[in-house]
Amino acid sequence: MNHLNEIQVLRFLIQFTLLFVSARLLADVMKRLGQATVIGELLAGILLGPTVLGHFAPTLHRILFPPDAIVNHLIDGVAWLGVIMLLLMTGLETDLGLLKRVGRGALSISILGVLAPGAAGFALGWALPAIYLVKPDDRLIFSLFMAVAMAISAVPVIAKILMDFDLMRRDLGMTILAAGIIDDTLGWIALSVVAGLAAHGAVDLRSLGGTILAIVLFVGFCYYAGGALVLRLMRWIDDHAQAEHAGMSALVGVAMVCAIVTQAIGIHAVFGAYIAGLMIGRSARLHRLDRTDLEAATVGVFAPVFFGFSGLKANLFAIHQLWIAIAVLAIAIAGKLVGCTLGSRIHGLGWRESLAVAIGMDARGGMGIIVGMIGLNMGVLGPEMYAIVIMVALVTSLMTPPLLSWVLAGLEPGPEEIERFEREKMLARVPFTKEGAKLLVLSGGGPHARLAAHLAGVLGNHPDATITIFRATVAESAPANPAEEEIARNLAALKTIAVQSGAPNVITRTGSGDSAAEAILKESARGYDAIFVGASQNPGGDDDALAGEVLPRIVADARTPIIIARDAGAPIPLRRALAPTTGATFSRLGASLAMLYAHATGATITALFVNEAPFTLRSLYRRADAERDGVPIAEEIRKLGEPLGVAVDARVATGGRPERVILDAAARMSADLLVIGVMRRPSNGHLNFGPKVDYILRNARCAIALAVTPDT
Repeated sequence: MNHLNEIQVLRFLIQFTLLFVSARLLADVMKRLGQATVIGELLAGILLGPTVLGHFAPTLHRILFPPDAIVNHLIDGVAWLGVIMLLLMTGLETDLGLLKRVGRGALSISILGVLAPGAAGFALGWALPAIYLVKPDDRLIFSLFMAVAMAISAVPVIAKILMDFDLMRRDLGMTILAAGIIDDTLGWIALSVVAGLAAHGAVDLRSLGGTILAIVLFVGFCYYAGGALVLRLMRWIDDHAQAEHAGMSALVGVAMVCAIVTQAIGIHAVFGAYIAGLMIGRSARLHRLDRTDLEAATVGVFAPVFFGFSGLKANLFAIHQLWIAIAVLAIAIAGKLVGCTLGSRIHGLGWRESLAVAIGMDARGGMGIIVGMIGLNMGVLGPEMYAIVIMVALVTSLMTPPLLSWVLAGLEPGPEEIERFEREKMLARVPFTKEGAKLLVLSGGGPHARLAAHLAGVLGNHPDATITIFRATVAESAPANPAEEEIARNLAALKTIAVQSGAPNVITRTGSGDSAAEAILKESARGYDAIFVGASQNPGGDDDALAGEVLPRIVADARTPIIIARDAGAPIPLRRALAPTTGATFSRLGASLAMLYAHATGATITALFVNEAPFTLRSLYRRADAERDGVPIAEEIRKLGEPLGVAVDARVATGGRPERVILDAAARMSADLLVIGVMRRPSNGHLNFGPKVDYILRNARCAIALAVTPDT
């Protein structure tokens, strides 16, 4: 095989750039017009292809898109990467629990949504004049192929439209997507049957049975074993990988492996990519940055090229009998609308919801184009019939977004959806979650570090969480360290405490830097959700629990929450937690940590909002009003505890000095843990959280955890 020459490289770059830039520009235009961006991306291919540019400026079209099979295959390959990544992203965005809930209804919708247009397509193929058949004697194969072309839906287009209309988290959107996936799977199985007929003149039942068995085995493996393996892989990469964007690389790698498997067993690669997204989406170690990286690459580059390439292959001027094209289009649209609407009604959806499902399923898009290309290559479709099939795929994709927008206008979510949205909204306000938490515990001696390890162990008790006990060293320190054995014992002790506190995955790591603080900051850049550190010990009797050189530097420069623990000698686990709150985000972090601790250990938790009001005669009359002003904030904290499964005793108090009110409340309830969310204040290299926090630190008689929110 010859290598690409310079002209072919140039052609590839020109064609890629034209498709990419024009698709993005027209997508922006459609977005401004309130339509789905996929419309603009498909139109870009139509404008650059034989339908517009090739028809009205054929010389320019031949210069830009000469008949070079190698370059065409290169663009085709890039386009397939786009659809694989789009289906991966769709899988990540799919709520698997919600998909299971709508699965039964989606199955009935999909079956009728395949049978009705399939039967109509078969009848159409049987009735069309012989001039539309490449081989008039093979009308059965032609009719079966038309049935598949009419029945199939385009999951990539459906997924993109659902994303554009923000329907991926709605029950209706999941119903459409689930039905589309089942529809596509049935369609590809049916296509394999037709392909066998076209290639051999008969159905190869052994091959078909093997394909179906392979699909069942693949899905079963992914559901029962593959998902667990992927979760372990994502956690291991997050804990140990050193390369940048390792998580995003793992996403694409798993998707490609699954795509290879499904392509090899006779089902399309996009199905494997979607299954990969479902598996990875269950991982709590899938970071928002990895999702953002994938979305940027997919939506920003690869998907537009795929949709543009789909439009590029169509030549609508190859259609000579317009009434035949209109009849095929009408049958395709009506078959899906009737079948899917009927299936939705049987499932119990209302008329508007049923029509919305049917319209969403009507898009053929790239999958319809692929079916047409397969039919053309196999000699089942002639050029005109191929153009008609492509026209159907494009028109149904173009009409779906505006029609769906019209049907959905004013369609409000149901009570169950509203309740779920409110729960998700409330959970989104929780600034820390223990699911898949990646926590860093700084090693050190003394009870404060041991309390930090205990808190991290409790908050990192999720099966997918990891606790890293970290020892910082100075790069220029002498290799011989007489205290090495003591340091090793301390690391082992902290690991034991974390494990005994409930952490299933605890590792130890050593890192070096020009200073201890530098080594810690370098380690913290690995994407930890929080850093746990014991308060500085002061053998000299200094009352400042936050003294020292390392801790102020970490708090100043780290870009992740830091929990500073100060022990008071109470036995662990601690049983009564008090979380003062102001309603601010940094205060909510402290309350969230206290709730998660209470949930894991069974401790009681009290949230206290203090109205700061100096004690005067006038304040006696306004005391009740002041306390009522704090009720909404206390109520918010109580509601935050509901989705976490924690009963929060929310209280409101008034006092001239809130710090004293907090300490008095802690004493009355015999609190043994005080969790306070704080913000760092500038102070010449020293830690400063304000005079109120300083007073509490000096006078509290219980354990304290300061949850420091970073500046950015």
